[in-house]
Amino acid sequence: MKDERGQDVFIPVQDAAAYITEEFCAALEVFCVSENMGCLPFAGGWAEQPEWMTSAISILKVERWKADEEERELKQQEQEGARKHVK
Repeated sequence: MKDERGQDVFIPVQDAAAYITEEFCAALEVFCVSENMGCLPFAGGWAEQPEWMTSAISILKVERWKADEEERELKQQEQEGARKHVK
């Protein structure tokens, strides 16, 4: 993962607990369930969901997209590097 300046983010294992709060775990659970089930947590559309849930789902979708994009870029760089060695 990268910060806003594009630098790698490193969180030491001993500090991880400070970032993984009860609220984060609840948000992650809501996100995972909604993604795995393919639906929102409560009946109805986005307007019928609690605000914290819509925020959590939206934020985590963006973060997943960013992580996927970083992974795609790394794979592309690796492929380009491999092609250079073949020539």
